Amino acid sequence: MAPCRRDFLIIMFEPKIITSLHDLAKWLLERTNRFPRNWRITLGDKIDKTAIELLIQAQKAAMTKQKMKHLISISENLEVLRILIRLSHELGCLEPKQYEFAARQMVEIGKQLGGWIKQQESKG
Repeated sequence: MAPCRRDFLIIMFEPKIITSLHDLAKWLLERTNRFPRNWRITLGDKIDKTAIELLIQAQKAAMTKQKMKHLISISENLEVLRILIRLSHELGCLEPKQYEFAARQMVEIGKQLGGWIKQQESKG
């Protein structure tokens, strides 16, 4: 199904970090669904909730003038997600290449977030 013009315009004007977080959340949801049963309910659910919360906070930050509280929340949740992803790798829920992919995505998101925070700090 091809995206409609409205979807294209939304994607075109939203901050890149939202697209990156959306892509990471989707990728993680697909992976956590395949975690071993004993880790899917505990670790998988926490990863899913954290990834979705990151996306929601980024969308809220994009839509408000008071962005810093949301950006700080994104930063905190990103660190939590890093810990959860590392733990899932150490427990054998993610293969090394999957872990590497997720880690690279989170580094990129961290850079985007850092730039957004600096931009907001310079505004005053």
